[in-house]
Amino acid sequence: MEQSDPLQDVRALIAFLRRPILRTRVGVWHMPLQCVGQERDVAARLGVEAVDVRDPIRQQLPEGTRFVRLTVEKTLEALDFFATTRGITDCAFVCHMDLLLTGLSREDRQRFWESLFDGLPHRSRALLLAIPETAHGVLLPDRWREAWRRDGRLV
Repeated sequence: MEQSDPLQDVRALIAFLRRPILRTRVGVWHMPLQCVGQERDVAARLGVEAVDVRDPIRQQLPEGTRFVRLTVEKTLEALDFFATTRGITDCAFVCHMDLLLTGLSREDRQRFWESLFDGLPHRSRALLLAIPETAHGVLLPDRWREAWRRDGRLV
């Protein structure tokens, strides 16, 4: 009996996002809980590069800074960093989005998804944002979840 590929849907999304004709090459994956903590291994199985969305923000902090006031702009700048820098692959698997999004207010999360939906146009790398499947209702508002799904950029 043939066993199905549990990553089949996300593989199809990655193939879709890699199409250079797309204006915005950002997608969202409701990542299964068994993949949480295994992001680098999962990325390797998917043939994409795992990147930690917190890294560009940390790199801009003055030495000794313990706390960061997250904003929509800082979060979008971190994503833009990965979308515009050359990496190992043409698609970056963006890990730990949930940690950044929980640091934003509900209104700022709405603004983030609104800005990102058509944002980062014509970037050199596609982005696959990983959000644990149990967190999507809180971190990805229903209105935007449906918009991303209708656009074929959410699995």
